[in-house]
Parts: sequence; C-alpha cells; structure tokens
Amino acid sequence: MDRVLNGPTNDVWIDPWLAHLRGLGVDYRTEHQVQAIHCAAGRITGVTVVTHGTTVEDSADFYVAALPVEVMRLLAGDELKEAEPRLAGLHRLRTRWMNGIMFYLDRDVSLVPGHTIYIDSPWALTSISQAQFWPGFRLEGMGDGRVEGLLSVDVSDWERAGVVHGKQAIYCSSEEVRDEVWAQLKQGLNDAGIDVLEDANVLAWFLDPSIVYPNPNEASNLEPLLVNTVGSWADRPDAVTSIENFFLVSDYVRTHTDLATMEGATEAARRAVNGILDASGSSAPRCHVWPLEEPAIFAPARAIDRLLFKLGRPPSQLVRIRDGRVDASPLVSASAPLAERLARLR
Repeated sequence: MDRVLNGPTNDVWIDPWLAHLRGLGVDYRTEHQVQAIHCAAGRITGVTVVTHGTTVEDSADFYVAALPVEVMRLLAGDELKEAEPRLAGLHRLRTRWMNGIMFYLDRDVSLVPGHTIYIDSPWALTSISQAQFWPGFRLEGMGDGRVEGLLSVDVSDWERAGVVHGKQAIYCSSEEVRDEVWAQLKQGLNDAGIDVLEDANVLAWFLDPSIVYPNPNEASNLEPLLVNTVGSWADRPDAVTSIENFFLVSDYVRTHTDLATMEGATEAARRAVNGILDASGSSAPRCHVWPLEEPAIFAPARAIDRLLFKLGRPPSQLVRIRDGRVDASPLVSASAPLAERLARLR
C-alpha cells in the first residue's frame, strides 16, 4: 500500500513544481527569512524580511504562513495572538526528531517492495530501498558511476541508547550515528547466516543536514516533526484565521488528516486558497477538500478498541459479546492475528 516518489525528490517533485510556479509568474524568492509579522486593527500590515544580511519591509493584500510550527510559534507575537487567539496554543504542540540517513551502495539491495520497519531496533528505524522505484534514473550515471543502490533510513527515536556506542542519538557525532544505524540495520536483516548487508558494499553515506553540531556534546535539529498528543487538537488553529488577510498552511493546521503528513499540509493549503477566494470575493471555483476515508477492513478492530475503552479494559485483552451481553472474561490476546481474533469473537 506504499505510495512513494518515482525518483529523487528534487528531480521529480521540487524542481518541476518550482518551474511550474515561476512559469505562472510567481515571484519565488529563496534565501529570504521572515523575521516578524506585523499586525494592526485585525489585519496583517507587512512582514520584516532579512536577505543576504539586508533587512527589508514587504507588504501584500493577503499573507499565507506556510511555516512549520516551531517557526510559526516564534513569529506569533502578542499583536498576532490578540487578533487570532488560537495561535496562543502553538507553544503547547510537541515536536520530536525524525530524520534520515542515506547509504550509497556498490551493489543494490532491494529488500522488500516497500518500507521495512525494524520494530525491535533501539532507534526505531524504518528504511526503503530506492532504486527499485526509480525506473527513469540510472544511479550509475550519477556521482562517480559506482553507485547502484540507495538505502534511505529514518531514525525515529533519538533518545535511546544505541548498540555500538551506548549513547543516545542526540549525543552521537555524525559518524557515530552512521555506525549505530548501520549496525542496527544489520541486526534486523542479517540472520541465519545470511548477510543481506555487508560493510564492503557501502560506498558513501549522507546524514540529513538538518542535524547540526554546534558543540561537541549535543546535536540540534533544524526540522523537528510535529507529534500528535492527547488534547493537541484544541491547540491547533484552522487554515482560515480570525485575521481577514492571514492564512495558515502547515501540517499542524486542523484538517481531516489528524496527523503530521504532507497530505494534511496540502489539505490545509486547499482550505487557505478557498479562504482567500472567499475574502477577495472571487467567483473562481473552490478547491475540493476530501474527507479522510479509512479501509473498511479495519472497522472491526476499531469497534473492538472503542468497546474496550468504554469498559476500561486494557488493549491486551479482548471480550466476547453473548446474547447482547458483555462477557468480561479474557478471550484472546490482542497480539493474535486479526482473523483469529474476529473468529473468536464470532
């Protein structure tokens, strides 16, 4: 059920989209950092921007803040929060680290046709072998010509000790992160005397540049990931704000997709566009917003979970319903296969 890009991100997504925008006449300015958003009388009056060491003031009819929550919470000053009180909850939204490292291989190792989850790895690794999904790109035609495989890995737990250096990922150097990730990958894949991954097969590696090392003790992360927590929905604002010319687009904005994903961010963008069309009195057709649809096959499991919650029962046990009455005696572990659990319930 995985849906992934069919080539390197810049080549098949970012660069074509940027070219499309500029072809439509969009003035897309890189290396411009917004320092402040100015608000008065319920409207955004302008922004302060720094570019190449020079501070400039800019203004527009409408403003769309397509920024991550850790940036937006810094720009949401008192005037902005007074005009849009829902911005006051941004500081309560939590983020964690989820960053990647890539291994360039001399010989491609396809693994599986999708994502691999290393469920018992200390650093909560997931990986995907990219070459199998990039039919239009010859890796050996890039770089020095030796690369034939690319293993992309996400590290989702940066606060647990590793298996090589015994340190949390946030306290590891980039080389130590490489050592730990590669060792944990091998622990998950090399089994029964078969070495799926071999040290000699690694030509090079590349750690997410968002992980920076300002001092020798601890790394910092320029791009943390929003994490949904209990009650966080109340602290998330809508795309259309109380400020008539200000709109929000990001994965922390309220959408049908209650999770930090690109799908949620693009839905927020559709909602923001519709808000601008409404505010400007435009007769242009509105963007369609689709409700989230979950596969029906999971409906029985969700129903069981809701029942257990109402009964105050732990999710490790299931219950049987007989003649419309709940039998509270343990039935079967929730870790059993779904088909077995449903059969027992019947």
